Amino acid sequence: MAAATAMNTIAPVPLLSSPPSLSAKFLEPAGLQWSRFAANDGASLRWARLTPQEAWGQCVVVGGYSECIEKYFETVRDLATMGLAVFCVDWRGQGGSDRGSDHDSTSAARGRTFEQDAADLSAFIAKMTSRERPRLLIAHSMGGAIALLALHKDPKLVDAAVLSAPMIEVETGPVPVFVARILARAMMAVRAGSCFVPGAGAWHYNAELTPANSRTSHDPERCTVLREWFETHPRLRMDGATFAWLHAAFALTARLKTPAFLAGISTPILLGSAGQDFFVDARAHRKAAQTLPDCQLVDFPGARHELFMEHDDVRVPWFAAIKAFITTRLRRSS
Repeated sequence: MAAATAMNTIAPVPLLSSPPSLSAKFLEPAGLQWSRFAANDGASLRWARLTPQEAWGQCVVVGGYSECIEKYFETVRDLATMGLAVFCVDWRGQGGSDRGSDHDSTSAARGRTFEQDAADLSAFIAKMTSRERPRLLIAHSMGGAIALLALHKDPKLVDAAVLSAPMIEVETGPVPVFVARILARAMMAVRAGSCFVPGAGAWHYNAELTPANSRTSHDPERCTVLREWFETHPRLRMDGATFAWLHAAFALTARLKTPAFLAGISTPILLGSAGQDFFVDARAHRKAAQTLPDCQLVDFPGARHELFMEHDDVRVPWFAAIKAFITTRLRRSS
């Protein structure tokens, strides 16, 4: 593994300015190591690793749309206390990873090539982790959809996976999904894919963000973590979703939710679903859990989209479910 690290990393992108004014648990954990990974096409992905003493297993954490490693500092620290060596990776186009020649210094979003993302994830796991210790994949939202693509191609990529509110179907609110699909297709046809979807826009600091109006979390501080990192570190910022992104997401979810696709994934999966989700359709989670060959569904009816960033009434039982799952599915064979 050391040889792969030396061969596939370059200096990490420096983040200018001081950390945001957040509680210590949301700031960089002591001992975190930063580096970069060269994807198969040469794109540079930023990653970080926290390795506890006497780690018995390994965990790769990937987030959702617009997210970055900094948002998961608390989660990385908590997973390390379980005895896991934790790797966290920024998707290309997000965080400190390459954004493409036209987007290196902007927060503009682009349409995604999800197959490339899945290839990035598979290559990272294969080259940066060891088969000598159990391997766990943890993925949230868009990251969960990409994880399913990777696991379908290689069910033995990891020993088990935890999916937090995976994007198996996009939640389109009062607009029927088929109407949203037609609109996205039409916007692409007239070369307007760079336009924001309704309700989205360029990133701005929302000083009024509270648990009452947050669409992601009921926790008064966790719902502001990404906002504070974006404010103090502009290079991390991401604007809202565009029609190009939505069009690609619809093409992906149309594939993911088919019974034939899901039946081809044999990796043991713990699937966490939020009952008050504004971004993905929780009904698709229940259907997927019934089709996946080895899936345990944990439902949180009162939770919003981000289980890892929810208040402790949700987050504590969510971590308890993860601990029980990995104790049964990973430590048993370690």
